[in-house]
Amino acid sequence: MANPHVSRAQIEDEVKKALAATLRLEESAVGLDKSIMNDLGATSIDFLDINFRLENAFGIQLATQLLLDHVEEVLGEGVAIDKNNQITDGAARLLKLYLGERPGLEAGMYADEVATLVTPMVLVKSVEGITNELPEACTHCSAKAYKSEDGMKVVCGECGKDAEYPDGDTLTQKWIREVEAEHKFFSAA
Repeated sequence: MANPHVSRAQIEDEVKKALAATLRLEESAVGLDKSIMNDLGATSIDFLDINFRLENAFGIQLATQLLLDHVEEVLGEGVAIDKNNQITDGAARLLKLYLGERPGLEAGMYADEVATLVTPMVLVKSVEGITNELPEACTHCSAKAYKSEDGMKVVCGECGKDAEYPDGDTLTQKWIREVEAEHKFFSAA
């Protein structure tokens, strides 16, 4: 269910701000469908800073593990990445659901290259996926009185404590289980 206190537009704006600040770019240069690494020039270290900025802005914890690492943890080693460090057919199909259709995203691509397919829109969807898991009531005082002054960080209107969301790793693993139950991408692996 959508979080009534955090809009997609606000998330998109904050993602652009985080990327621009980390990568020293103008916000207008941050297109939502650009590769964060190839088009915007980010390194793997930059992702840590970008995630830190987004986590602080929204009061969330993004996934700390890569999607394919979660697949291997949930469904078994070798189902997503083969012994040659290449992604399997099931992994490619799952990644297309997660990342969208991206040139070069196919079975046999090297797992290390997957990060080059991540776009700002993927970050938007990641943040939105977590913020949409706002508990029905405050986990501290059970009040149903959330509010947000800035459209990003949600707090309880009664006790003033930050909303507590599930973490990104937990939600990613839940999503993998749901997708696999529906599509059976890895059942033949």
